[in-house]
Amino acid sequence: MSDEKSMGNLAERILFLSVDCKRFGNLRTTKLEVKTDADQARYHTTKQLLNSPELNQILIRDNEVKRSIQKYLLPYKVGVAILPTASAPTVKEVLDAYEKIERPALVKQFVAAYPAQVQDAQAQLKGDYNPTQYLPVTEVAKEFDFSWLLVSLDLPGDLKEKAYAQVMEAAAGISDALATGAHALVSKLADSLSANDDGKAKKICDVHFTKLQEFLAGFDIRNVCNSAELKAEMDVLKGIMNGVDPELVRNNDGMR
Repeated sequence: MSDEKSMGNLAERILFLSVDCKRFGNLRTTKLEVKTDADQARYHTTKQLLNSPELNQILIRDNEVKRSIQKYLLPYKVGVAILPTASAPTVKEVLDAYEKIERPALVKQFVAAYPAQVQDAQAQLKGDYNPTQYLPVTEVAKEFDFSWLLVSLDLPGDLKEKAYAQVMEAAAGISDALATGAHALVSKLADSLSANDDGKAKKICDVHFTKLQEFLAGFDIRNVCNSAELKAEMDVLKGIMNGVDPELVRNNDGMR
């Protein structure tokens, strides 16, 4: 199969995904001196504008939502991920629900608590309180934005040269990255099944099993380069891991 045809087929099977989360900036630099005989220029201090559980919850959920779609993604450049086209409906559902329903509700809770938290900041920061660093409550919600973008490289002829370069760059590392990911998960599981230097069995964690099983369950969709050799190896692993119960392994030295 020619490179051009291979590129075209791969372009139909992948999408580029970017996710951008913007939040209220809660840290500011300060000029407080540090109690040390070292050069003060070596130290930089910050203050927290708000003590806000609501803001922390938004940060937590932003990160949790990003992690929840990791199992559908393929490695690529920082800030951009490759998503198999077959996984797009599932990922779209997750991101749509967070963008349109859950995150606006979290932001609304933060805005409602904001005035009281500014008052608390004034009392707690005392002389370091700077009112110019706090937005009017009517402007706070504008600090939050959540956006995501899916881009296809199935482009018109005049743009295909750039698309070709991007797809071939992506394809070069996908199979290697999948193999590396599988190897890392297998190595962690294998290590947990071995014995310590004193001969005693190591602690087995369920997560070592579930992460490998999740990886294997989603492998065929993520194998967008159709690597037959890697698929054969993953199929063998699937057979080994199918139906394995961590609790049974934990209590049976023979199964280790």
